[in-house]
Amino acid sequence: MMNRWRGLLTAGLLLVVVGCGEGAPDDSDVLISLTDQVVVPTYQAAGVAAADLETAIEALCAAPSDGTVQTAHQAWRDARGAWLRSAAMAFGPVMDRRSGGLIDWSPIDPERIERMLAENPATTEDAVRNTLASTQRGFGAIEYIVFDAEAVSRLSDAASPRCDYLRALGGVIASETAAIVEEWTVSRNGGPAYRDFLTGRSSSSMLESAAVAEVVRTQVFLIRTLTDLQLAAALGLRGDGADLTAIPGGAGGNGLADLRATVLGMRDVYLGDAVNDGLGVSHMVAPLSAAADERMRSLFEDAVASVDAVEGPLRAAVVDRPAQVRAVYDRLMDLRRAINTEVVSLLGVAVGFSDTDGDSMR
Repeated sequence: MMNRWRGLLTAGLLLVVVGCGEGAPDDSDVLISLTDQVVVPTYQAAGVAAADLETAIEALCAAPSDGTVQTAHQAWRDARGAWLRSAAMAFGPVMDRRSGGLIDWSPIDPERIERMLAENPATTEDAVRNTLASTQRGFGAIEYIVFDAEAVSRLSDAASPRCDYLRALGGVIASETAAIVEEWTVSRNGGPAYRDFLTGRSSSSMLESAAVAEVVRTQVFLIRTLTDLQLAAALGLRGDGADLTAIPGGAGGNGLADLRATVLGMRDVYLGDAVNDGLGVSHMVAPLSAAADERMRSLFEDAVASVDAVEGPLRAAVVDRPAQVRAVYDRLMDLRRAINTEVVSLLGVAVGFSDTDGDSMR
């Protein structure tokens, strides 16, 4: 299984980025570069990391020990980080397939997981994919099993279904991520690969304006989630009391790394592949307003720096160092306002806003 998925994910599937000619690139150039140099490689990296997690789970179940548990912990962190870096690119196949419910749903339901394991254990990929609720699948369910303080002894119990369940969870994540990559890159059933459909490289493509809107709206909705549903709720800024469970995750304590990966993914979409002179949303904004583009670039740097300044696990920091977390919230709100007012307006993207898009939480 590993070789099958790794072969797909690491094959030379990317198109070479097109030359943009002289002068400012047009939106089509940006979409092609962004897709080929950022979006597809990000999903491919997520797929490779998911395959590595599946390998680590197999090693853990073959020989449960403190060492194989620690290896599984790191593989889980790597795979989750790679997946969350793709959150800013959650359009196309990942939405059409409803992959989020299979790969990374929050919160999970530990009681329901334990009841399932006791009464009718789902120990195959098919059972996990087709019979379990989202609260019993994905990275959260793997986290619940492998970060358990009694993981070694429980996974060593030959009569327990935990290892087979864990293998199935990892298999679903790996196969689903591979399927997303395939739909982005491979023509299927006579239709274009999604990267060609999105970027105008097929005879039946999305309108260019619709493709731009798809990219920008994803950023708008994602930063709303980070500010409103996660940080504002955790800090008690919504007026209904602080709620630490608004920060996704469990015993792995990965909230801060999750947040950083998500913000970096948004920055990737905005800047493009800067290392290889790739194009991003910035290259649509800058010709219309150099000042707005410079502001966006600065706001992304400020947001990443604010996340890096937080000490310790995110949930603990909310309680013990709330000013640090509030600074992250404030910087993300600054970024959110710039996206909502400047980027959206300059690019002519229609987005439905709520009353939380202004200063209501400040």
